[in-house]
Amino acid sequence: MDTTEQRLDPRRRELHPERIEIGGEILLRNDVQAKQLGCSERSVNRSDKDGAPFIFIGGIKYRPEKRYAAFILNRIQEGKPRSPKREHRAAR
Repeated sequence: MDTTEQRLDPRRRELHPERIEIGGEILLRNDVQAKQLGCSERSVNRSDKDGAPFIFIGGIKYRPEKRYAAFILNRIQEGKPRSPKREHRAAR
C-alpha cells in the first residue's frame, strides 16, 4: 500500500484565493459571495442571466464586490402602498 498522501487537484477552488485585487477592484470568489449573502452558490448563479457581473480567472468564478452589490441593490422593487379601499376588498 502507498502511504503517501494524494496530491490535491490544483484546479480546486479552495486552493485559489478568496479575494483578488485587480486595478483597485476587489473580486470575491463566487462561493464566498454566496456565503456572505446567506444563500447557496446556485442561487447566486441564477442572477447571471439577468446580467450579474462576474469573471473567470484560472477557471474559478469571481464577482466584483462593489459592482455586484450595486447590481443586487438595483433589483429592489418598490411599489405604491395599497389604498385602504383596496385593502378592504382584498380581505374579503
